[in-house]
Amino acid sequence: MKDLVIIGAGPGGFDTAIHAKEHGLDVTLIERHKVGGTCLNVGCIPTKTLYHNAKTIKNMKELDVFGVEVKDFKVNYETIKTRKETIVDNQINNILTSIKKLGIELIEGEASIIAPNKVEVNGEIIEAKNIIIATGSVSRRIPFPGDDFDIVHDSEDILSLETFPKKMIVIGAGVIGCEMATIFNHFDCEVTLVEYLDEILPPLDKDIKKRARNLYKRSGIKIYTKSVLKEVIKKDGKYFALVESKGKMLELETDYVLLATGRAPSFGNLDLDKLGIEYTNSGIKVNDNFETNVKSIYAIGDVTGILMLAHKATYDGYKVVSKILEKDMAINFNQVPSVVFSFPEIATVGVTEQELDGKEYRTNKYLFKTNAKAECLNETDGFIKMIVDGNDILVGVHIIGAHASDLIHEVTAIMYKKINIYEYQNIIHAHPTISEVVGECIKKF
Repeated sequence: MKDLVIIGAGPGGFDTAIHAKEHGLDVTLIERHKVGGTCLNVGCIPTKTLYHNAKTIKNMKELDVFGVEVKDFKVNYETIKTRKETIVDNQINNILTSIKKLGIELIEGEASIIAPNKVEVNGEIIEAKNIIIATGSVSRRIPFPGDDFDIVHDSEDILSLETFPKKMIVIGAGVIGCEMATIFNHFDCEVTLVEYLDEILPPLDKDIKKRARNLYKRSGIKIYTKSVLKEVIKKDGKYFALVESKGKMLELETDYVLLATGRAPSFGNLDLDKLGIEYTNSGIKVNDNFETNVKSIYAIGDVTGILMLAHKATYDGYKVVSKILEKDMAINFNQVPSVVFSFPEIATVGVTEQELDGKEYRTNKYLFKTNAKAECLNETDGFIKMIVDGNDILVGVHIIGAHASDLIHEVTAIMYKKINIYEYQNIIHAHPTISEVVGECIKKF
């Protein structure tokens, strides 16, 4: 009998398998498609590859600021596509090498749970003391007239383009929508962002999303909030998106419609009703140890619908392994950093002002434009915003600006250790660095 069977080899699945094996558990990992899951194959990694290509193009266009004159340069989209695929393949091989080196059993096939301690795959029944469901998520598509046109795609399809569009309508201004909008904006694509709610990046801090909207518009992206896609039509050989915006109907010409309307949990081939596992359309219900209502069956990552982030899925799995091994693991899932890889980057951890309504708190901001390193980099847009509670403990940090994805980890560590802000003020930050925005902001309290 296996100690642990994991269904799904995305970041949560394969990281948990490695972690469990390193702690002495006998593990079987089952994957029906490719190891790496959504993040590696059609999500985080290929998207960030395109992001850094777009960033390079952006930097090339700004070379005159640094005294470098370039009259013209050519973008080779075939090279971009090949590089993306090579990076994905390399990362898959790295995972497979680690799995093989540790002696983890990896089975390719569609798994089903036939009993609380039995998994069937490829006609074989595997008995297990514990089972983890890590089947991830899929793009959520909302039907509308014209959704079957060839120009309508989701966020997975866009990563396999042979040629890049010249005009794109992005439906949904969440993380995926804003990342794709700003990336393709730098590929000289005319981008229009359409959001149903009254602001882009809905869950983020109010000051961050307001600043992001202004910067996106300044870069040439058209933004319609309180708007909804009604239909895609074709006339005279051209495609148009019909968007209802604040009581008016807009007819927007486009050659690509990207549906970035979120993701939904994927239950794979699992009959949750038959197993008696409680779930909703939002995901499988779990307790603090990520155990379902059926003993010894756990669920981690996107399939739970709780903060769909690859690194969160990994630590979900670590928590499960600690439960199986009957060890304590003090992970604070209220302090999970997240990043929007747009231009500029956005990073956040902890609570927003909106979430503290009615509670005692203070905030401070520090602008990137006053930071010497940011000016040297020609990346002065943005700010850092810090929130402290009534006990002078940092409870939320929100950054929009250069290297936000790196800066967020310092403050995450500080928040985890609950260091008083006046102690934090004594931590020295090197000069000249972008990290000084953190030090200067904390000094303002």
